[in-house]
Order: sequence, then C-alpha cells, then structure tokens
Amino acid sequence: MAHPTVRRATPADTDGIWEVFRTCFGASPAERDAWVAQLDPDRAKVIDGPHGEVAAMTHVRPFDQWFGGRPVRLGGYSPVGVLPHHRNRGWGRAVCEAQLPDLRDRGEVIAGLFPASLAFYRSLGFECAGSYVHRRFPVGDLASIRPSRPVAVRRGTPDDVSGVHRCHAAAVPGRDGAVSRSDRWWSHLLPPDLDGVELYVVDDPAEPAQLLGYAAYRHRRARPPFDYAIAVIEVLAEDPDVLRALWQVVASSGTQAPELDVVGPAEDDLFLLADQASPDVVRSEIRWMLRLVDLPGAVAARGWPASARGRVELAVHDRQAPWNDGRWVLEVEDGSARATRGGDGRIEVTVGGLSSWWAGYATPARLARTGSLRTTDPTALRTLDELLTAAAPVLPDFY
Repeated sequence: MAHPTVRRATPADTDGIWEVFRTCFGASPAERDAWVAQLDPDRAKVIDGPHGEVAAMTHVRPFDQWFGGRPVRLGGYSPVGVLPHHRNRGWGRAVCEAQLPDLRDRGEVIAGLFPASLAFYRSLGFECAGSYVHRRFPVGDLASIRPSRPVAVRRGTPDDVSGVHRCHAAAVPGRDGAVSRSDRWWSHLLPPDLDGVELYVVDDPAEPAQLLGYAAYRHRRARPPFDYAIAVIEVLAEDPDVLRALWQVVASSGTQAPELDVVGPAEDDLFLLADQASPDVVRSEIRWMLRLVDLPGAVAARGWPASARGRVELAVHDRQAPWNDGRWVLEVEDGSARATRGGDGRIEVTVGGLSSWWAGYATPARLARTGSLRTTDPTALRTLDELLTAAAPVLPDFY
C-alpha cells in the first residue's frame, strides 16, 4: 500500500476539515460556526483524496495538564477522522503519526486523546491513563450528604464567574490529570451570562471576591412524570464541609428532579460522600489515553514525590517516535527527575506502558502482567515502583 502524502492544513481546508468531522461524528450544521472557531489549521494535518477533497485529517489542541503539582504541555488530538470511503488504507495512522514531530518541536511533551479504538491508538504508542465516566445517580443515593458545620451557600451571579475561574485554577495543581482551561473553554462550559446554568457558590470570608467552592448545573428533560433532571457541570471545593454543602444544594430537588447526571473518574470522590451507589448508575465509560512525545522532556516536566529517590535503566520501544526509542537512564531525586541516554536497558518497556506509568495510572507490576514491561530483575522493578505513587489521574474535560 502506497504511503499517503500528509500535509499541513491551510485556512482553505476549513470547509473540508469540517465535512470530515461532520461525517465521522454526526455533527449538525448548527454546530459548524462554534466548532470552526476552535480550529487552528496550522495544528491540523490532512490527506487529500483523488478529487482534491480533504479525505483524512487530525487536529491537535494545546493544553497544560497537571501532574505532580506541575503543568505539563499537552497536545490533545481532537479530532481524528477519515471519510468512510477512504478508510482501511492507513490514512488515519498516517495523519496521527505526522503530528508527533510537530508536537515535539512545539514543546508539547505529551499527547492525549479520547479513543474510539483502544487497539488502534495503542499501536501508535498511546496507553490508558484514566477514565471519563458518565453516571446517572438517583438523587436518593446522595440525599443525606450534609456538612458537619454551617456553610453559607448563595446563588451565584455573572459577577462570580471570574471567581469560579480562579477557584478552579487554584485547585488543579493538586489534581493529577486536570487541564487548565482557556477563556474560550470556560465560555462554553460556563457562559459569562450564566445562560441556562444554575450556579451556587461559597464565599471565602478571609479574601473578598474569592470563592471556597462552587456548584454549577443545568436542567434537562426527564422521563414523565418528573419535571426535570439535573446535569452537573462541576462541583468543586477543597474543604470537605464546603463540598458537602454544595452537593446538598445540588441534590435538594429530588421531588422534581429524580436523577443527577455526573461526569467523573472511575473512583469518583462522590463515592466517599454518597449513602450508596446503585449498581446501574454508569451510563457510559471512556478510557482516555496518553503518550510521551518527548521522553526526557516529559520526565523533567512533571513533579515527582519528594521522598522518591532512585535510578532505573530502561530500554524503550517506540516505533513512531525514534527519538524516544532505545536505552535511557531515569534518575529521580528531591521531587524532580531526568532521563539521559545510556544504561543497560534491564527493564524493557513500550512507550505506551511507560506513558501509563508516568501518568500514575498503571504500576510496573500491572504493566508486567499485561505484557507492556519485561524484566528479569525484581530489584529494578521494585525501584521503578517506588519512584512514583500509582493514583489514576482525573480528567473531567472532554476535548
């Protein structure tokens, strides 16, 4: 099969890129303007079909994703698409691989995506790093959530939107996997005029105009005879009583709204608050995936446990990014790490397996059991395990 010609998109490709997206993902014409506004042709790759049409494309969005208390530059694949009559020719693979050198050149040391196919993206060096779960909670599961002390919750106004942004920005460094949100992202999630959004906030008594937490949700249609259901946008607070008080408000409409739609990770904090978890609450679950684009850059960028100290010698297999392939020495000390060329490669690992471990999703033992990692040296495996605490990252923003 001839290797297709992949090129960087230009503004003239906008209509063609939209048509691929519309066809592949079922978008409606009404969505076009908003979607195109987020498209940067310079960050898109395309393949032309035989009649000059855009037949395959991928687009990468820039984010900062937090790991170990530090922001790491992420290229988020969004979307990847091939017109149906051009599929099964390797064109999707080609446009995905063509992004990797550009990501590296821009300093985006990791790449992420929400996959339609685990196997396809795993073959490109991505691996699971977390979950994105849509649950539908019966309000009764959350009915007894309440704070242990009085907390003053008030109705939010458009004047509070900037405070919500600051509250989120202050929280994300402590939440591995979270991404920093741009103004455009916020305007979609939480419109400045709060059109269609119910917002409740808790003021910080020590700092005027600052918030200790917020809860935002929308009403959606419910099954008869109920009036409506609630689609939670976000409930966020670091103080447990503030968090409980906000959830109490959200769950207070049970006589009219029987269900709460909530998006979160597999092990959501909500399970530590709820009375019970009905067995049928999960509506859908997607495993999001991650890939190290620049191995030494990614190692240096994230934060590491302050108590971790050690050295391991890796042999990394990365067919798509040859600059990562080969032997590396990983050294961790005092909350930082570096990867340099060399060593004896006593731990063999795929770039996907290394990416999953780097993110905190999979332990070395788990990777060994599933074939992404191999070693005959149990001491080296134990050292690798001690360098990073396994705690699945949380990414609530679907890009």
